[in-house]
Amino acid sequence: MGRPSLRQGLDKEVYQVVLPLLESHPPDVRSLYQAIQRSNSSLKRKPKRLVEDALERVLEVLAEEDGEDEEAAVEQKEQRAVEEPNLMNRAITGSWNLSNPSTAPGTPLQVNGASSEGLKERERDGQPPKKRRKPEKEVDRSPPTDISLEDLGGVDDVIMKLKELLVLPLIRPERFAKLGLPLPRGILLHGPPGCGKSMLTKAYAAKLGVPFVEIMGPSIVSGMSGESEKQVRDLFDEARKLAPCLIFIDEIDVIAPKRESSQSQMEKRIVAQLLLSIDSLAMENKKNEGKPVIVLAATNRPDSLDPALRRGGRFDTEINMGVPNEPMRESILRTQTRKTPMADDVDFAKLAKMTAGFVGADLRDLVGKAGAWEMQQYSRALEKQAEELDTSMEVDEQKQSKVMRSLDLLIKRARDNTIAEPEGFEDEKISMQAFTSVLPGITPSSKREGFATVPDTSWDDIGALKAVREELETAIVGPIQNPELYAQVGISVPTGVLLWGPPGCGKTLLAKAVAAESKANFISVKGPELLNKYVGESERAVRTLFTRARSSAPCVIFFDELDALVPRRDDSVSEASARVVNTLLTELDGLSARTGIYVIAATNRPDIIDEAMMRPGRLETPLFVDLPGPEERVEILRALIRGRGGNWPPGIEEIAREKGCDGYSGADLESLLRKAGQQCLKRKDFNVSRQDFELAIGQIRGSVGSMEKYYKLKERFSRGF
Repeated sequence: MGRPSLRQGLDKEVYQVVLPLLESHPPDVRSLYQAIQRSNSSLKRKPKRLVEDALERVLEVLAEEDGEDEEAAVEQKEQRAVEEPNLMNRAITGSWNLSNPSTAPGTPLQVNGASSEGLKERERDGQPPKKRRKPEKEVDRSPPTDISLEDLGGVDDVIMKLKELLVLPLIRPERFAKLGLPLPRGILLHGPPGCGKSMLTKAYAAKLGVPFVEIMGPSIVSGMSGESEKQVRDLFDEARKLAPCLIFIDEIDVIAPKRESSQSQMEKRIVAQLLLSIDSLAMENKKNEGKPVIVLAATNRPDSLDPALRRGGRFDTEINMGVPNEPMRESILRTQTRKTPMADDVDFAKLAKMTAGFVGADLRDLVGKAGAWEMQQYSRALEKQAEELDTSMEVDEQKQSKVMRSLDLLIKRARDNTIAEPEGFEDEKISMQAFTSVLPGITPSSKREGFATVPDTSWDDIGALKAVREELETAIVGPIQNPELYAQVGISVPTGVLLWGPPGCGKTLLAKAVAAESKANFISVKGPELLNKYVGESERAVRTLFTRARSSAPCVIFFDELDALVPRRDDSVSEASARVVNTLLTELDGLSARTGIYVIAATNRPDIIDEAMMRPGRLETPLFVDLPGPEERVEILRALIRGRGGNWPPGIEEIAREKGCDGYSGADLESLLRKAGQQCLKRKDFNVSRQDFELAIGQIRGSVGSMEKYYKLKERFSRGF
C-alpha cells in the first residue's frame, strides 16, 4: 500500500499553513478551511473545492506521518470516492494540462510527458505513491584539517586579538565562571574581499581543535515561509550539542541587513531569529560552564548590518582586517611560497613594494600566475629542444599547420624522459622574472572595490616647490614614518592640509608624491564625484569613503576641487549641499576613528570654501602653490624630460629660463614638450631641436593669466578669515 504524498504546489502551500493551525484547531477539513479563510489571504482566493481537496490530502499525509492505521486511511479514501465519483478525475485535470484530450481509446494518455498507464499504476489503491524522503547527509563538524595558522602571513595583530578572545574562553571557561565574568559571544571580522577573514577563522578552529559549524549566509535563505529561521535555530542547537564549539557565519550582511531598509519580511524574521539565537548563548554558557559557544562572522560591508547585531553582548568585538601594508605583504608572500621552491634572485622586499594595494588573495594569485609563467617558459624550451633534436619532422604546409607541428613536438618531447632537461630548467624554481612579467596584468581587488592603492609618483617627479614639500614632509610624511617622535614631544598629528593656488601648478602631483613617499595608501576623490541627486546618497558616499580609508590605514585621502564639495553655507546654498558639508565636517572632527587617516585637499578657489573647513583639527595647514620661477621651471622641465625618455638635445631644459616662458605653470611646460615634439614630427625627424622649442614657445600662452587675485588671497590667508 502506497503512502500519501504531496504532489501539487497547492498541496505544499496548504501543508505549510496547516501545521501551525493544528495546534489550536481540530484536524478536520471544515474547521481548518474556516481558519484558513480568516488567516491566509492567498489561499482565501482559491476555489473552495480545490482547497478542501488539498486539505484532505494533507490530513492523509499527516495521519500517515503520525503512524495512523493505513487501512483506515484507505477506507476513508474509498468512502470519499463513493460519495464523489469524479473527485479524483477533477483533481488530476485541475492540476495538469492534458497534452491531447481527444486521444483514441487504447492509446496511453500523455500527462506532462508521462503515460496514463504509469498514472494508473501509481493510483491503483486510490492514493498517490509513497513519497521517499532522502536521508539527510551527515555534515562533518570536526575541526578543519586542510589549513593552519602557519599558512597565514601578515595577520599577526589579528591573531593576537583572537588569542585573547578565543583560547581561554573555549579551553578554560570554568575560570571565567569562578570570576563571574561573561564569556565572549560574538566577534565580527570585516575588511575588503580577499584579506583572509574566512581563512583565518578556519585556521583558528583547526589550531584549537574545536568543532566548527560553518553557516554560509546565502545558503540558509529559503523561499519557504519559516524555513530560513528554522535552519538558524537548528544550526545553533547543533552547536550547543557540540560545545565547546565555534560558529562561523560568512557573508553575514546577506542574512542580517538593516531591518528598516529590508524589502521583505523574511529578512526581518531572519535578523530577529539571529538576535534571539545569539542571546540564548549567554544563558547556555551560564548553565554549561564547560561548554561555551562563540560566534564569529565575516563581512566586507559592516555598515549594512542591522545595528542590533553590533551592540554589546552580541557582536561587541569588531576586528578590522584592512589592506596589508608593505611589511605585511612581504610576510604574506614569504608564507605563501614557503612550500614552493624559489630562485635565489627572488626579492620579496622588492615585490612587496611593487604590489601596493594587493590583499592576500591577490598575492596568492600572483604566486600562481608566476608559477604558470614558468611552466610556459619550460614548455617553450621543451618544444625548441625537440625541434633541434628532431630535424626529420619536415613541415608540409598543405598537410600539417605550424600549430599542429608545434603541438606534436611538445607532446613527443614531454613523453621522452631520457633526454636531459633544457638549459636553465634543470631545477624547478620560480624566478624573479616570472613575478615581474605577470605583475602588470594583475589588478588588485582593493582597487576594483574602490579601496586605496599607493601611487608610483615620487619627489623626483616633481621639480621645484621645495618649501611646499618641506611643509608636507612635516605635516604628513613624518607622522606616518615616525609617529613615535610626535608622541615623544607630546603633540597631536596635524591631519589636514589644503593646497591652493592657480591651476596646473602640481597640487595633485604633490598629493600623490606624499602618499608614495610615506608608503601610505591613496584615495583620490574628485569633488563632484560624491554628489548625488538622491536625498542622503551624497552623505552616504562621504561616510563610505572614510570607512574605506579606515580599512586601508595609513591612508591619504585627496579631495580635488574641494570647492565643489564644500561650498560656503549661506542662503544661496541648497539644503543638500549643506548636509554634505556637515557630514564631511563630522568625519574630519574625529568623531569617527581617524587614526592613520590624513586629508589633503586642493582648490584654486579657497575663498568660496566653507570657513568651518579651515579651523584647527580639520584642514588646518593651508599651503600656497605658486607659479614656478625661472630656476624652478628648469627643474620641472628637467623632471618631465627625465620621466619620458626620447631624443632631447642636452641642456635643452635651460630654455625654460627664457622670458617667453614667464608665467608658465607645470602644465604649460608639459604642453611645451608636446608641442616641440609635434614640430619635430612635422620635419620628419625624430630628434627634437632647440628650434622646435622656440617655435612651440611662440604658440603657447600661459594658462593662468593674472596672479593678482591669488596674491590678494594669500594676504587674506596670512591674516586669517
